[in-house]
Amino acid sequence: MILKSIKEWAAERGCLLGVAPVRPFAGGKAALVWREEQGLSTPFVSGRLEERYEPLLLYPVARALVVIARPNPQPLQPPGPGEGLIANYARGRDYHIQLRSLLQGVAAKLEDAGAKLTAIQVDNGPLLEREAAYYAGLGYYGANCNLIVPGYGSDVALAVLVTDLELEPGEPIATAACNNCGKCMAACPTAAITSPGRLDPQRCLSYLTQTRGVIPVGLRLLLGQRIWGCDVCQEVCPANRYERLSRGASRIKTRADSIFIPNLATIISLTNREYKQVFGGTALAWRGKTSLQRNAVIALGNRGEVDALPSLEQAIAAPAAVVRGHAAWALGRLGSQGRLVLERAWKRETDPYVLHEITRAL
Repeated sequence: MILKSIKEWAAERGCLLGVAPVRPFAGGKAALVWREEQGLSTPFVSGRLEERYEPLLLYPVARALVVIARPNPQPLQPPGPGEGLIANYARGRDYHIQLRSLLQGVAAKLEDAGAKLTAIQVDNGPLLEREAAYYAGLGYYGANCNLIVPGYGSDVALAVLVTDLELEPGEPIATAACNNCGKCMAACPTAAITSPGRLDPQRCLSYLTQTRGVIPVGLRLLLGQRIWGCDVCQEVCPANRYERLSRGASRIKTRADSIFIPNLATIISLTNREYKQVFGGTALAWRGKTSLQRNAVIALGNRGEVDALPSLEQAIAAPAAVVRGHAAWALGRLGSQGRLVLERAWKRETDPYVLHEITRAL
């Protein structure tokens, strides 16, 4: 049977595979409508609202949604004092590339079995991948909006393959360990989880580290050493911890993997070529060097150590105004020595936004 075959094939490669029926995602629709009503949409999504929770609008001949879940690499050690903190999902090789390759293997098997449609989505399409995984029975929702996979927890990457082949769907998990204890809401640095199952993406630190432009002053301190993503709501989740330690923990094989994390000063000095060499094969690469340098500047400001002065002096002369502006904020946290650099920068600066940041910092 083809379904048994592709499940075994995925398991041999460290992934869980399930099948969701082709029907509207009721929970996803409710969450998206709530966000629209609150004006909380983000620029990272594609497609019309309805296309995100209604698979047949995109693929009228679809008969099944094949979903895979792959554990994210786990850090070998925490970052040092002068290094940035990167969320687990962005460590190691780019999961987009890895999951696409895996689903291409699944697609080949389905096509051999007669499939004409094998459309793959790995964060590059409208469909809600967590909802597809939920309806496939791969996991259940935590109050923090993450999908918790039995035997591993929520620290997984998801991808979807849409096919016109009839496959027996799974069933959503009836009993969930999440009891809305509130720990994720209490621990969220920005109170982005407004209620169980409801997230304000514009306050989420993971979103902020990936967005372009200016990060609000009131949220910069809350970033701490984070330069990409945030795992706080997953780290404090009792259900997540229970799943990782449960007797089913061996169901998914994990691997210790870590990318080289240069210190914050090195990130600021990276050329475009060096940036591609260090981060080009990771999930950080899609946003580009400027946002990462902005985040590194904020992290140096949050450290508040005078040894960051040379790096911040370099940053306040960077080509990108957004890096210079955040460098002004960071220099303002270094006292009199930072003030001297700010005064020199103010004399040569012409960008109104950067001048505003320098004036405020002074």
